[in-house]
Parts: sequence; structure tokens; C-alpha cells
Amino acid sequence: MTSLSKKQLFNQFLSSLLIFLLVAIIPDLVCSSTASVTSPFTYTNSKVKITEQRKEAKALLNWKISLHIKSQSLLSSWTRTTPCNWVGINCDKSGSVTHLHLSGYGLRGTLHNLSFQSFPNLLNFDLSYNSLFGTIPSNISQLSKLSVLNLTANQFIKRIPSEIGQLKSLHIIDLSMNRMTGLIPQELGELSSLNKLDLSSNHFTGVIPTSLKNLSNLTILYLHDNQLSGSIPQELGMLSSLSDLALSSNNLTGVIPASFGNLSDLTTLYLYENQLSSSIPQELGMLSSLSDLELSSNNLTGVIPTSFGNLSNLTTLYLYENQLSGSIPQELGMLSSLSKLEFSSNSLTGVIPASLGNLRNLTTLYLYENQLSGSIPQELGMLSSLSDLALSSNNLTGVIPASCGNLSNLKTLYLYKN
Repeated sequence: MTSLSKKQLFNQFLSSLLIFLLVAIIPDLVCSSTASVTSPFTYTNSKVKITEQRKEAKALLNWKISLHIKSQSLLSSWTRTTPCNWVGINCDKSGSVTHLHLSGYGLRGTLHNLSFQSFPNLLNFDLSYNSLFGTIPSNISQLSKLSVLNLTANQFIKRIPSEIGQLKSLHIIDLSMNRMTGLIPQELGELSSLNKLDLSSNHFTGVIPTSLKNLSNLTILYLHDNQLSGSIPQELGMLSSLSDLALSSNNLTGVIPASFGNLSDLTTLYLYENQLSSSIPQELGMLSSLSDLELSSNNLTGVIPTSFGNLSNLTTLYLYENQLSGSIPQELGMLSSLSKLEFSSNSLTGVIPASLGNLRNLTTLYLYENQLSGSIPQELGMLSSLSDLALSSNNLTGVIPASCGNLSNLKTLYLYKN
């Protein structure tokens, strides 16, 4: 009876052990089976990612060895197969390069040995403030996701490749301060997402493309300091999002388009140092957001628009070195934010408006080399912020107002040749 009980106990132990093993092993078998189904896909994905990373790393290393020897030493961290920890490189979660940012590293070389097709996910390409030279390769168009292209302050030459027009994701193009020549390509007008276009301080020639009218999201357009000619396209007045427009220091002719009056968000308008002629359109007085208006050093004629009195946010008004005539509008006394007013070297007549005494923020008042007459209004003595007052070379008569003694911040006072 006792031995039988021991046998029964032993059989029960074997049964329990078998059940335990089944419970412990079957889930593992199930998991192992599931893993065997998914692991080839996971392995394939990992393999693709590693291949892409190696491709990007190889492309960057090939470009590195093409640079000047000193530039290579500046990129000493570019040694391993994974570029995500290299200086100037940012990657996404998958390890693919999204940002190449080497602004101000003192790099010298060209872009011709950089394989653009190796970077399918590059968003930001910033090599600004270096000493890169040569041309911008046309195959830069292979950076299909590129949002920012910043090559400012280098030594690039020749034309902008028209293929840039294929980069539909671009928001910013900055090629300023280079040595580029040729025409501004019409294809730039195809970049409907563009917010900023800066081609300033180059040697571009020809006309401003009318295709730029299609850049409905553009807020900044800088084409100043080039050799552009022809007239300013009236179509630019269609850029309703524009806040900053600089076309100064070119060879532009013709008139200031009245369509500019539609640019309701415009804060800065620089058209100085051109050969613009005819009168200043009254429509500019509709630019209620404008803070800086510079039309100096042109061939503008006619009168100063009285509508300028509506520019309540204006801080700077430069109309000097033109051929303007007529009187200074008294409406300018309404520009309470104005700090700089320069009308010198024109053919203005009449008296200095007493209303200018309302401009309490005015620091500079230049009216020299005109044909102004009458006396100096005593109201100018109310300009407590004034530091520079030049009324020389006019036909002013009478006495110097005693109120000018109140100008405690005045550093310069020119009254000669009156």
C-alpha cells in the first residue's frame, strides 16, 4: 500500500512536470514562430537603412577629400561610417541626413564632387560664409525635398542653374554676396512655396523676370546691388505677402509701378540708386505698414505726394538726389514715428512747413541744396530729438529762431548759403 502510494505519487509528479513543460515551452514556440514570419522584413528594413547611411557617408567623405587640405582638417570628425554624429550634420530618426549646416567653417573648394542624388531626405543645405567657388551644379535639382538653400557669402560664379526651378519644396533661396552673373532664370517663378529670395550683391544682368509674380507666398525679395536693367515689372504688385522689397543699386529705368500700392504688408521699399524717372505714384501712400521708404539717387520728377501723410508707421523717408519740385507737403507733419527725413539735392520750392515741428522723434532733417524760401519756422525748436539739421544752399531769409536753442541734442547745424 505504501509502495503503491509512492508509485502513484511518482506518476503524479511526472504528469505535473509534463504540464509545466508544455505551458513553459509552447508560448516560446509560438513567439519563435511569429518572429520567424516578421524578422525577414525587419532585417530588410535595417539593411536598407544601413545601405542608405553608408551611401550618404561615402558621398560626404568623397566631397571632403576634394576640398582644400586645410578644409579637410576642419572636418576631422568625418571619419566613421555613420554621419549622424559628424560636425554640421543632422539626421532623422532613421539615420538619414536631413541637414548639412557648415556656415562659417572657412571651407574652400567646389560642389562638383558632392553627389546630390545620395541625399533623398536633405531639407537644409547651408554652406554660407565660406570660400567655396566654381559654379552651382545643375544636378542640385536632385535634392527633391530641399527646403532651405543658403550659399550666401561665397565665391560662386556664372549663372543660376535653371534646374533649381524643379525644387518645388524650397522655402528659402539665399545666393547673395557671390560673384554670379547672367540672367535671373524665369524658372524661379515656378517655386510657389518660396518665402525668401535673396540674390543681392552679385553681378546679375538683364531684366527682373515677370514670372516672379507667381511667388504668392514670397515675403522677402532682395535683388539689390546687381546690374539689372529695364523697368520694374508692374506684376510685382501681385505679391500680396511681400514685406521687404529691395531693388536698389541697379540700372533700373522707367517708372515706379503704381501697382506697388497693393502691397499692404510691405514694411521696407528700397529703390534707391537706379535711373527711375517720372513722378512718385500717389498709390505709395496706401502702404500703411511701411516703415522705411528710400527712393533717393534716381531721376524722379514731379511733387512729393501728399498721400505720404498716411504712412503712419514710417520711420525713414529718403528722397534726396532727385529732380523733385513743388513744395514740401504739410501733411508730412502727421508722421509721428518719423526719425529720418532727407529731401536734399532736389528742386523743392516754397517754405519749410511749420507742421514738421510735430515730428518729435525726428533725429535727422536734411533739406539742403533746394530752392526753399521764407523764414525758418520757430516750430523746429520743438524737435527735441534732433541731432542733425542741414538747411544750407537754399533761399531762406529772416532770422535764426531763438527756439533752436532748445535743441539740446543737436550736434550739426548747417545754414550757410542762404
